[in-house]
Formats: sequence, structure tokens, C-alpha cells
Amino acid sequence: MLWIIDLDGVVWKGKEFIWENIEAIKKLKGKKVFMTNKATSRWEIEKRLKQAGLEGEVVTSAYIAAQYLKGKVESAFALGPFGLYEELALAGIHPTEQAHLAEAVVVGLDKFVTYDKIAVASDLVREGRPFIATNTDKVYPTEGGLKPGAGAIVEAIRVSSGRDPIVVGKPSKIAFQVASKGERDVIVIGDKMETDMKMALENGARGVLVLTGVTKEPPEEIPEGIIVVKTLKELLER
Repeated sequence: MLWIIDLDGVVWKGKEFIWENIEAIKKLKGKKVFMTNKATSRWEIEKRLKQAGLEGEVVTSAYIAAQYLKGKVESAFALGPFGLYEELALAGIHPTEQAHLAEAVVVGLDKFVTYDKIAVASDLVREGRPFIATNTDKVYPTEGGLKPGAGAIVEAIRVSSGRDPIVVGKPSKIAFQVASKGERDVIVIGDKMETDMKMALENGARGVLVLTGVTKEPPEEIPEGIIVVKTLKELLER
């Protein structure tokens, strides 16, 4: 049994831990992979999980993007947090702000994005550089409510360049392959139908939709293979 467990809206909301879910996760039997669509480094996530008393492998969309490009390019123009630059560098890909040196464009959630960054990225994509999106999440949950996700930045570049990105984060098959590593008995836990549960259904896995994050109410139609719980404590009681 392998559990692929989302973070935002499941383990925490912004800076606040969701302790009821955390205590339930500790009691789950089997291997655990903590997976986030955030373009951050694995080290940052591992450190925070330890604060909550959780252990398991960590997969971030920054790591997936870096592994996808590894061996294909030597440099990339990146929009995202420091963790994205870190994972690219660890994979042997040099992050560069020099447009003429960039062999690919990688886009995550850049909270300091500027018009000029979007313009440079769009020019490069239009010229034919590979366009990699760590994810296309519209929003993500924080202790202060929903905030715009990486999808807002990806969409700006998509529209202005006229080219669609290769999305490596959830719900892509690329993301599932990296996280599952060939395991057949997989359950995905998450707070979104359009990413977590979609990834489960499209890859032959089961899903647990928990209503502690973006999704607050059960969907009108619940697909076969998906169960809905208010908190993960309910999962242990089934």
C-alpha cells in the first residue's frame, strides 16, 4: 500500500497545521509519499513535516520539473520560488536570467513576478523553448483564505506566447509516475477534485477527498473509487 498525500489543505493551511489530519496520517499503514504542487524544494517540505512529526518521501512539482528536464537541457529561465532554482541546480540545470542562454522556460508560483519576467518568458516560449509548468493550480489555501496559484502566471505566458505548456505537476501522469514509482496499490489523499482526485482516477488509483482545504462540500457526483471525508479521522473509522 502506498499513500500519496497532498500537503496544502491536508497537512496544513499556510502556516497553520491541520492537527486532526496529521494524527490520522501517522496511523496510516503503508508507505507514504508527501506530494505538493508547490514549486519548492524537497528540503523545505521535509523540514516542516518533521515539525509535525511526519516522515516519508517528499515530491514537489519543482523536483518533478527538474527531473523531467534533466539531461535534456543545461539551462532554464525560471519563474518561481528559490526552491525551484535549487531543484533545477541539483539536477544539473543552470537557472539563468540571461534570455539568450536559456534553453527552457520553467514556471511556478512566483510571488515577485513582474511584467518584464512574463515578457521574457513569453518571448522565449514563442521562439520555441520548451515551456514547462510546475502546475496550473488556480488557487491554493492559506490561513488567510484562498490565494492565486501558479496557474495565473502560467496562463499569462500561455496567452501571450500562443503555446500550451507541458504540465508536470498534479494531475499529470508524469507526476503520478514520479510519486508512485511503479507501485500498483495506491491511494491518493487530497483536497481537490481537479488535481488530486483526477490524478488518482486517471492512473488507476483510489482517492480520498478531504474537506479541510479548497473543497468544503462534497461534490454532487462522486466517482467510483473516490470517498469523501470531512477530516482524515473519518478515514480511520471506516
